[in-house]
Formats: sequence, structure tokens, C-alpha cells
Amino acid sequence: MNKSIGALEFRSISKGIEVSNEIVKKANVEIIYFKTICPGKFLVIVTGDEGEVNEAIDYGVMIAENTLVDSFKVHAVSTPIIAAFKNKYDSKEIADAVGIMETTKVCAGIKALDAALKSSDIKLIKMHLAFGIGGKLVYIVTGTLSSIEYGLAQGKAQLSKTEAANISIIPSPSPEMTKYL
Repeated sequence: MNKSIGALEFRSISKGIEVSNEIVKKANVEIIYFKTICPGKFLVIVTGDEGEVNEAIDYGVMIAENTLVDSFKVHAVSTPIIAAFKNKYDSKEIADAVGIMETTKVCAGIKALDAALKSSDIKLIKMHLAFGIGGKLVYIVTGTLSSIEYGLAQGKAQLSKTEAANISIIPSPSPEMTKYL
């Protein structure tokens, strides 16, 4: 069965930890991300079978009270996303172009990334979650210029106006810059 992921993003660190404990007791899910993020928020991301992730996230939303900032469930998640949580990438080799998406919320950004990866022939080369960047999510992809343009447009379509901070597309990136990606 395909893996699913789900997340809960809280404005309260203590409530985030409390709810995280309850959702893993409620459903058979594995925590793949459990951290305090900027600015003073808490994020938990779980993985498992579709039904278990649905149960965990739905329950977390129900008991979060007024502390929930955002949440998501992504079924049949793109495998590079799960690998990126472990700082593992298929390849960091840069193709013809680079695309960068910056979102204002982590949960929204991961949904956008999943849509981008599923819709076009692009590779994820970096994902940076919230810490030290004001609670944002930034991801960097590579591929042909047309694939990046299409994939990022599909990702942006998943976001509200307030969730999409910026998109940059760099055709033919310089070797000097790419060594830092």
C-alpha cells in the first residue's frame, strides 16, 4: 500500500506535544517530524497507511482546540518528500534549470511540493522547513525549464494568496551558485 503523510502545525508548543502524543496512541502511525519551529510553533508529521493517517490527523484537528495553524493529509505521497525529512535526496545534480518555491506555512508548502512532484518531471534537491526562516517552507527542484514552470504552477495552484510567498525560476543556473544548493 502507498504511504500517506499527515501533519499538524500548532501555534502552541505544549499543546502540539500533547496532541502528538494522543494521535500516536489513537492510530498506527509513525512520527517522521516532531519539532519546535519558528516563530514559536510546533510541527508534527506522521506517516502510515491512508486510513491510519486519516484517523490520526482528524483526531488531532478535533482535540487541538484553538491552537491549530494548519494541517494536511497527502495520500500516495511522493517518495522524495519522505526521504527529504531524513535529509536524503535521489541526486543533488542540477539539470537545465532550478525552481524555488517559498510558502508562508509548512503544511501548505508540503502539499504544494507533492503536487509539483506528481505533475511534472522534476527532482527535489532541497527542502528547508521553518527553522530559522520564520516558519516558512522553501523547496528547490531541478529539471527542464518547461517541467519546472509547469510543476511550480501546479504547486502554486494548491496555495491561497497568503500561503504563496514567492516563486523563482532560474534557467541555466551558474555553477558558482549551484555548488551551494
